[in-house]
Amino acid sequence: MRLRLPERFHRTLAFRLTFWYSAVFILSSLTFSVVSYLFVFSTVRDNRSAIGTQLARYQALAERAGVGALESLLAREPQPSRRTTFFVRVTDARNATRLLSHPWLWSKFDFTALPNQAAEGRWHYYSSRRDGDLLEVASARLANGDLLQVGKSIQDREEVLERFRETLLATTIPMVFIGVAGGALLACRTLRPMRHLSAVTRSIVETGRFDARVPESKSGDELNALVVLFNQMLARIEALIGGMKEALDNVAHDLRTPVTRLRGVAEQALRAGGGAAQAREALADCLEESERVIAALDTLMDISEAETGAARLVLEDLNLTALVREVAELYEYAAEDKAVALSTRAPADLFLRADRGRLRRAIANLVDNAIKYSAGGGRVEIEAFQKDQQAVLLVRDTGVGIAPQDLPRIWERLYRGDKSRSQRGLGLGLSLVQAIVHAHRGRVEAAPNPLGGSVFALYLPLGPAA
Repeated sequence: MRLRLPERFHRTLAFRLTFWYSAVFILSSLTFSVVSYLFVFSTVRDNRSAIGTQLARYQALAERAGVGALESLLAREPQPSRRTTFFVRVTDARNATRLLSHPWLWSKFDFTALPNQAAEGRWHYYSSRRDGDLLEVASARLANGDLLQVGKSIQDREEVLERFRETLLATTIPMVFIGVAGGALLACRTLRPMRHLSAVTRSIVETGRFDARVPESKSGDELNALVVLFNQMLARIEALIGGMKEALDNVAHDLRTPVTRLRGVAEQALRAGGGAAQAREALADCLEESERVIAALDTLMDISEAETGAARLVLEDLNLTALVREVAELYEYAAEDKAVALSTRAPADLFLRADRGRLRRAIANLVDNAIKYSAGGGRVEIEAFQKDQQAVLLVRDTGVGIAPQDLPRIWERLYRGDKSRSQRGLGLGLSLVQAIVHAHRGRVEAAPNPLGGSVFALYLPLGPAA
């Protein structure tokens, strides 16, 4: 058991995030420390090369123009400081100072400690009276017997580097701790939405309930966007499952009548014991009722396929005007039988990209309903036109209309308003129309007709002409 936990833990995303963040942080910190150490080391490195160059320069000037010219040159140096300015001193044979550059910079050093006779040609260090600073000096004898000394102030290099190494060692352990702790905190906070998502998913798997939601944050990052999409997906699934349950309840309720009628016809034929003519009549009634059941089930399947995106649309560039006239011709005789005037109005050509068969079925359902619910002497108008980047199809009738309380529910499967109960139907036509239009990325609306009846409007995106 002690071996399984690390093996399982190191495969988690949280561990990988912690490891990589800590590794990058620690490596970056160590790189910065090494570079800092090298920089400090180069800063306090031996200055003898620079001192030797300045000594040769000043010696040549003093030999050529005298000590006075050297003093004038040193006096013109801008903003002297102990870190950047060279120490320059000229002494006579008795070690008395004839020239000292910027005396206030070197007041803390003791120049009496070294005899003048031992100074020439050697490197010497004058120590400070107050702290551990050193003055590194090189000397050269001038032609008049004076001694020229040039140097720079330095700290004890070994002491500085030793303290810097101790500082680096003292900060390494906290640096590693901060890297690991920071990585763990970052991984924990970053993966919190993923843990919530996993918990909600596990709850759905265990309980089968889709009403759970993942808590959303206001960060607006990619993980929060994933959470938002996941919640929207859950809402969509919950709505689909609710619709399926409601549809099944409606199917069970609405199909009970034709199935009961089938059974009643069969039982009556069996009890009557009549001849072949009665048996054929009973079979014909059963066949008619079974056709209604099959039609209802097929329509429900078509609606489900269109709503879920499972339906394969055979898209083509078609002329909506020609399709409208084709549907009008199909229902021309039905309109004449009911004394309903059927008219169309559309431009010569109105092209869009759609599935001809399914769109024709949707338009036919609307026209069929308009004629069915219009009384004799009524009118049904089909109008098509272009608006912006959409093709608009209007179907107006002067029929019974739709009650205000029924208007929000007419798109539900198997729903039939009170005014439509007297007409033969399944209550699936408008649901199928909506599903087909939505599958074409359009929308459909219904509203009362100001002249009486109803107006149905289909909005479909335009496509390239054929």
